[in-house]
Amino acid sequence: MINAPYRRRQAALGLEQLATLARAQSWRQDGTPSLPPTQAAVLRMLQGLGDGLRARQIAERLGVSAASLSDSLKALEAKHWILRVPDPDDRRASFVRLTPAGSRVATQLQRPDQGLGSLVEALDEADLGALLRVTQLLVHQAQEQGLATGLRTCLGCTFFRPFASETPGKPHVCAFLGVPFGDAELRMDCAEQQPADDVRRLGSADRFRQPTPLQAE
Repeated sequence: MINAPYRRRQAALGLEQLATLARAQSWRQDGTPSLPPTQAAVLRMLQGLGDGLRARQIAERLGVSAASLSDSLKALEAKHWILRVPDPDDRRASFVRLTPAGSRVATQLQRPDQGLGSLVEALDEADLGALLRVTQLLVHQAQEQGLATGLRTCLGCTFFRPFASETPGKPHVCAFLGVPFGDAELRMDCAEQQPADDVRRLGSADRFRQPTPLQAE
Protein backbone atom coordinates (compact mmCIF):
# COMPACT_ATOMS: atom_id res chain seq x y z
CA MET A 1 0.00 0.00 0.00
CA ILE A 2 1.32 3.46 -0.90
CA ASN A 3 2.25 5.37 2.24
CA ALA A 4 1.18 8.91 3.13
CA PRO A 5 4.58 10.60 2.54
CA TYR A 6 4.68 9.17 -1.00
CA ARG A 7 1.15 10.38 -1.73
CA ARG A 8 1.96 13.85 -0.42
CA ARG A 9 5.10 13.95 -2.55
CA GLN A 10 3.07 13.04 -5.62
CA ALA A 11 0.62 15.83 -4.84
CA ALA A 12 3.50 18.28 -4.43
CA LEU A 13 4.98 17.15 -7.76
CA GLY A 14 1.65 17.79 -9.44
CA LEU A 15 1.56 21.34 -8.10
CA GLU A 16 5.17 21.89 -9.15
CA GLN A 17 4.37 20.69 -12.67
CA LEU A 18 1.48 23.13 -12.92
CA ALA A 19 3.71 25.95 -11.63
CA THR A 20 6.28 25.08 -14.28
CA LEU A 21 3.60 25.19 -16.97
CA ALA A 22 2.43 28.58 -15.73
CA ARG A 23 5.97 29.95 -15.95
CA ALA A 24 6.92 28.35 -19.26
CA GLN A 25 3.77 28.82 -21.33
CA SER A 26 1.98 32.00 -22.32
CA TRP A 27 -1.18 30.33 -23.72
CA ARG A 28 -1.99 33.69 -25.26
CA GLN A 29 -3.04 33.81 -28.88
CA ASP A 30 -5.11 36.99 -28.77
CA GLY A 31 -2.36 39.59 -28.72
CA THR A 32 -2.06 39.73 -24.94
CA PRO A 33 1.66 40.09 -24.15
CA SER A 34 3.40 37.19 -22.46
CA LEU A 35 4.61 38.46 -19.09
CA PRO A 36 6.77 37.09 -16.29
CA PRO A 37 4.49 35.64 -13.57
CA THR A 38 5.19 38.41 -11.05
CA GLN A 39 4.37 41.19 -13.49
CA ALA A 40 1.14 39.49 -14.53
CA ALA A 41 0.21 38.91 -10.87
CA VAL A 42 0.76 42.60 -10.06
CA LEU A 43 -1.55 43.70 -12.88
CA ARG A 44 -4.27 41.26 -11.84
CA MET A 45 -3.95 42.30 -8.20
CA LEU A 46 -4.30 46.00 -8.92
CA GLN A 47 -7.28 45.62 -11.24
CA GLY A 48 -10.33 47.21 -9.65
CA LEU A 49 -8.36 48.88 -6.85
CA GLY A 50 -8.77 52.54 -7.69
CA ASP A 51 -6.59 53.70 -4.82
CA GLY A 52 -3.92 51.12 -5.59
CA LEU A 53 -1.62 49.42 -3.09
CA ARG A 54 1.71 50.20 -1.51
CA ALA A 55 4.63 48.24 -2.92
CA ARG A 56 5.08 46.62 0.48
CA GLN A 57 1.50 45.33 0.42
CA ILE A 58 1.97 43.90 -3.07
CA ALA A 59 5.19 42.14 -2.08
CA GLU A 60 3.54 40.64 1.01
CA ARG A 61 0.58 39.31 -0.93
CA LEU A 62 2.80 37.77 -3.59
CA GLY A 63 5.32 36.42 -1.11
CA VAL A 64 8.27 37.98 -2.97
CA SER A 65 11.14 40.13 -1.78
CA ALA A 66 10.99 43.91 -2.03
CA ALA A 67 13.99 43.84 -4.39
CA SER A 68 12.36 41.33 -6.72
CA LEU A 69 9.12 43.30 -6.79
CA SER A 70 11.02 46.53 -7.45
CA ASP A 71 12.40 45.10 -10.69
CA SER A 72 8.91 44.03 -11.78
CA LEU A 73 7.42 47.44 -10.96
CA LYS A 74 10.16 49.20 -12.93
CA ALA A 75 9.41 47.00 -15.94
CA LEU A 76 5.67 47.70 -15.71
CA GLU A 77 6.33 51.41 -15.28
CA ALA A 78 8.50 51.42 -18.41
CA LYS A 79 5.55 49.91 -20.31
CA HIS A 80 3.31 52.70 -18.92
CA TRP A 81 1.01 50.13 -17.31
CA ILE A 82 1.39 51.38 -13.75
CA LEU A 83 2.10 54.69 -12.06
CA ARG A 84 3.17 55.63 -8.57
CA VAL A 85 1.17 58.21 -6.65
CA PRO A 86 2.64 59.81 -3.50
CA ASP A 87 1.01 58.72 -0.26
CA PRO A 88 -0.39 61.88 1.37
CA ASP A 89 0.07 60.28 4.81
CA ASP A 90 3.66 59.15 4.30
CA ARG A 91 6.08 61.13 2.14
CA ARG A 92 8.43 58.14 1.95
CA ALA A 93 5.78 55.87 0.44
CA SER A 94 3.64 55.80 -2.68
CA PHE A 95 0.66 53.91 -4.03
CA VAL A 96 0.99 51.78 -7.15
CA ARG A 97 -1.99 52.11 -9.50
CA LEU A 98 -2.89 50.86 -12.95
CA THR A 99 -2.93 53.25 -15.86
CA PRO A 100 -5.78 52.91 -18.39
CA ALA A 101 -3.44 50.89 -20.63
CA GLY A 102 -2.46 48.67 -17.68
CA SER A 103 -6.11 48.13 -16.81
CA ARG A 104 -6.80 46.91 -20.35
CA VAL A 105 -3.96 44.41 -20.11
CA ALA A 106 -5.14 43.27 -16.66
CA THR A 107 -8.64 42.71 -18.06
CA GLN A 108 -7.20 40.48 -20.77
CA LEU A 109 -5.15 38.55 -18.23
CA GLN A 110 -8.26 37.89 -16.15
CA ARG A 111 -10.15 36.23 -18.97
CA PRO A 112 -11.18 32.69 -17.95
CA ASP A 113 -9.44 31.19 -20.99
CA GLN A 114 -6.06 32.73 -20.12
CA GLY A 115 -3.16 31.02 -18.34
CA LEU A 116 -4.22 28.19 -16.03
CA GLY A 117 -7.81 29.28 -16.62
CA SER A 118 -7.76 27.36 -19.88
CA LEU A 119 -7.17 24.18 -17.87
CA VAL A 120 -9.77 24.92 -15.19
CA GLU A 121 -12.49 25.43 -17.82
CA ALA A 122 -12.61 21.67 -18.34
CA LEU A 123 -13.63 20.99 -14.70
CA ASP A 124 -17.23 20.29 -13.75
CA GLU A 125 -18.88 21.91 -10.73
CA ALA A 126 -17.88 19.18 -8.28
CA ASP A 127 -14.25 19.11 -9.37
CA LEU A 128 -14.10 22.91 -9.38
CA GLY A 129 -15.42 22.98 -5.82
CA ALA A 130 -12.85 20.37 -4.77
CA LEU A 131 -10.05 22.41 -6.35
CA LEU A 132 -11.17 25.63 -4.67
CA ARG A 133 -11.46 23.86 -1.32
CA VAL A 134 -7.95 22.45 -1.54
CA THR A 135 -6.55 25.75 -2.80
CA GLN A 136 -8.06 27.58 0.18
CA LEU A 137 -6.29 25.16 2.51
CA LEU A 138 -2.98 25.45 0.65
CA VAL A 139 -3.06 29.25 0.73
CA HIS A 140 -3.92 29.13 4.44
CA GLN A 141 -0.93 26.87 5.02
CA ALA A 142 1.32 29.20 3.01
CA GLN A 143 0.24 32.10 5.17
CA GLU A 144 0.80 30.09 8.36
CA GLN A 145 4.35 29.35 7.18
CA GLY A 146 4.98 33.02 6.48
CA LEU A 147 5.28 32.57 2.71
CA ALA A 148 2.68 35.25 1.94
CA THR A 149 0.30 37.60 3.71
CA GLY A 150 -2.73 39.67 2.86
CA LEU A 151 -4.31 37.21 0.43
CA ARG A 152 -8.05 37.81 0.29
CA THR A 153 -9.46 34.29 0.59
CA CYS A 154 -12.68 33.09 2.18
CA LEU A 155 -10.80 30.99 4.70
CA GLY A 156 -8.88 34.02 5.92
CA CYS A 157 -11.97 36.22 6.21
CA THR A 158 -13.75 37.27 9.38
CA PHE A 159 -17.11 36.82 7.62
CA PHE A 160 -16.52 33.18 6.63
CA ARG A 161 -18.65 30.58 8.46
CA PRO A 162 -17.72 27.07 7.25
CA PHE A 163 -20.41 24.42 7.65
CA ALA A 164 -22.77 26.89 9.33
CA SER A 165 -25.62 26.37 6.87
CA GLU A 166 -28.22 23.61 6.59
CA THR A 167 -29.01 24.45 2.97
CA PRO A 168 -28.37 21.37 0.78
CA GLY A 169 -25.31 21.84 -1.42
CA LYS A 170 -24.47 25.17 0.24
CA PRO A 171 -22.79 24.31 3.55
CA HIS A 172 -20.98 27.60 4.19
CA VAL A 173 -22.23 31.08 5.05
CA CYS A 174 -20.89 34.50 4.13
CA ALA A 175 -21.85 36.67 7.08
CA PHE A 176 -21.12 39.81 5.05
CA LEU A 177 -23.75 38.95 2.43
CA GLY A 178 -25.87 36.82 4.72
CA VAL A 179 -26.14 33.99 2.20
CA PRO A 180 -25.15 30.30 2.13
CA PHE A 181 -22.83 29.02 -0.60
CA GLY A 182 -20.98 25.91 -1.73
CA ASP A 183 -17.36 25.01 -2.35
CA ALA A 184 -17.57 25.99 -6.02
CA GLU A 185 -18.37 29.55 -4.93
CA LEU A 186 -15.35 29.93 -2.64
CA ARG A 187 -13.34 33.03 -3.50
CA MET A 188 -9.58 33.25 -3.76
CA ASP A 189 -9.58 37.04 -4.11
CA CYS A 190 -12.62 38.80 -2.68
CA ALA A 191 -12.88 42.58 -2.68
CA GLU A 192 -15.13 42.49 0.42
CA GLN A 193 -12.75 40.30 2.40
CA GLN A 194 -11.83 41.46 5.90
CA PRO A 195 -8.88 39.63 7.49
CA ALA A 196 -9.89 37.44 10.43
CA ASP A 197 -8.00 37.59 13.69
CA ASP A 198 -5.84 34.59 14.61
CA VAL A 199 -8.47 32.91 16.77
CA ARG A 200 -11.22 33.06 14.13
CA ARG A 201 -8.88 32.17 11.25
CA LEU A 202 -7.49 29.08 12.95
CA GLY A 203 -10.95 28.08 14.16
CA SER A 204 -12.36 28.39 10.65
CA ALA A 205 -9.48 26.36 9.25
CA ASP A 206 -10.03 23.54 11.78
CA ARG A 207 -13.74 23.46 10.99
CA PHE A 208 -13.17 23.69 7.24
CA ARG A 209 -10.83 20.66 7.35
CA GLN A 210 -13.53 18.39 8.75
CA PRO A 211 -14.13 15.44 6.40
CA THR A 212 -17.89 15.71 6.81
CA PRO A 213 -20.09 18.77 7.37
CA LEU A 214 -20.68 19.66 11.00
CA GLN A 215 -24.08 20.62 12.30
CA ALA A 216 -24.83 24.35 12.17
CA GLU A 217 -24.27 26.04 15.48
